[in-house]
Amino acid sequence: MSKQRTITSEAQLRDAVRTLWAKDPAFDWRWKAWEPRRGRGIDAIGEVALDGRRVTFLVEFKLNPGARDVEALSKERGRTPLLLIAPNISDTLLDVCREKGISCGDLNGRVWLRAKGLLVDRQPSQKGRFRAALTPPDPFSLKSSRLVRSLLNRPDYLWSQKELVERTGLSKGLVSRLTQHLADEGLIKQAERTLGVERGGALLDAWAARDEWRKRTTVHQYSLLEAEPEGIARRVSRIFSSNERPVFTQWFAANLRRAYTIPPAVSAYVPRFLESKQESELGARRVLDGGSLWLVVPRDRGVFLETQQIGEFTLACDAQIYLDLLEAGLRGPEQAQALREWEGFGKPPP
Repeated sequence: MSKQRTITSEAQLRDAVRTLWAKDPAFDWRWKAWEPRRGRGIDAIGEVALDGRRVTFLVEFKLNPGARDVEALSKERGRTPLLLIAPNISDTLLDVCREKGISCGDLNGRVWLRAKGLLVDRQPSQKGRFRAALTPPDPFSLKSSRLVRSLLNRPDYLWSQKELVERTGLSKGLVSRLTQHLADEGLIKQAERTLGVERGGALLDAWAARDEWRKRTTVHQYSLLEAEPEGIARRVSRIFSSNERPVFTQWFAANLRRAYTIPPAVSAYVPRFLESKQESELGARRVLDGGSLWLVVPRDRGVFLETQQIGEFTLACDAQIYLDLLEAGLRGPEQAQALREWEGFGKPPP
């Protein structure tokens, strides 16, 4: 049985806040006004005591708040600070609240309070026990991440939903739900007929926080007599047919985009692993660890949909290379950061 509790109405949210927050030993909340009143423009007035000091907040309850709600609240901000309360506040929406100076909190233990002389920043402690009834789609699941990959591969482009459907192979309905959620989080911007990336760095960070290399890939490592990385890459490219062209990633790909260090291995996404005959042609011997060649079969083909060409080699897009390096070891995270900080990151090759 799931331990999650679903909040289906603002009235239920209000009751849960009153119950849970009263048990919080870190804060002493007093509700000076509780029931919403027509024309007042807020839902409640709360006062919190910290270190003998009391601070008053005008409170807004929202089941599924988005960046637009935070933007609207910021325009209403006066001398008394505003506090947004929801069943769950995502890391991404928290960043928007910080930018706009709107305090926020949820039922899972997250509290971010900002007022004159006051700053409280507490991470969730309930591990997602509470959620709203309308749970948004996960943009970072294996298949749905095709959309994020396309957006980050062309961060300055204004897309139509039709283009994204054709580009990703996702259904029209899923693309619509995903883009609406990303817009609610303030990560993309939507106009009447187009949409584009609004906060590319935050979108990449959110994807990286959810990404799990070992769960989305299967890796075979090989030892080769060939030692030079480009020589290995050429051999691999010749082994596969033109419609199975390998897509290089990690150290080798990052180094072609921005020279950093000698790649410790050559990594490539491939649609299938080598047959015995092909291993012999390549002069490759399968090893458990320490191989100079990593062939990677992904669980979703999305990595093959957004690529770039550097000379004779096909590479994964920069955002994908960055993600693939973060859990690679062998100074992979350092090279990932160097690639991301490079001024050409996310821009098409010359």
